[in-house]
Amino acid sequence: MRHITDTESLLSPIPEDSILRTPSVVDSTGGAISETQARERGRMVKVADQVAELAAENGLKVSDAIANSLLPTPAVGHIRNHDEPIEDYLERRQKAESGEYKGMPGVSLGVAVRLNWGKFEPAIRRWEKITRVAPAPTKPDGKDGAHRLSAEFTEWMMGLPEGWVTSEEIGLKRNEQLKACGNGVVPQQAELALRMLLQDVVLWV
Repeated sequence: MRHITDTESLLSPIPEDSILRTPSVVDSTGGAISETQARERGRMVKVADQVAELAAENGLKVSDAIANSLLPTPAVGHIRNHDEPIEDYLERRQKAESGEYKGMPGVSLGVAVRLNWGKFEPAIRRWEKITRVAPAPTKPDGKDGAHRLSAEFTEWMMGLPEGWVTSEEIGLKRNEQLKACGNGVVPQQAELALRMLLQDVVLWV
């Protein structure tokens, strides 16, 4: 966990519609639709819906159900010419933030588009200050290469160390990883709750 120095930015309010939903078990079941479509149907919005819409807004391939529920957005034709894996860029950025490199690394158009958080930017950056650099929210591992919610992103949202649930050594499938995250507890919240409960407790030894 990082040492927090900028407490003011952590306490500043973030609009409710700019906050990602808490990961839940239902993220691992059924197909995602867009956040817009979920609201229109009166259905509970899932984080899977939110990141699916975010992917579509960034010109990434999504399922037909999601694409058809949104207004057409300009495609980013240069993505294929800038196909550096996001993980490689995030690793370089992490090294820059830890002081191993001097200055932040440059970002290609393709990576920049895939890292465009839109309205979720403030919430993402706030959680990064407490945890670690956010992984890509989606992966092109859906039908015909469509982007869908990444288990690594859900793991990060839950405040867990990288690989805590998603490591290949553990051997869980994507749905199992999402279900594990959805059934889990955010360690940072649990610690805060315990501190609040115990702050007036006097221990006798």
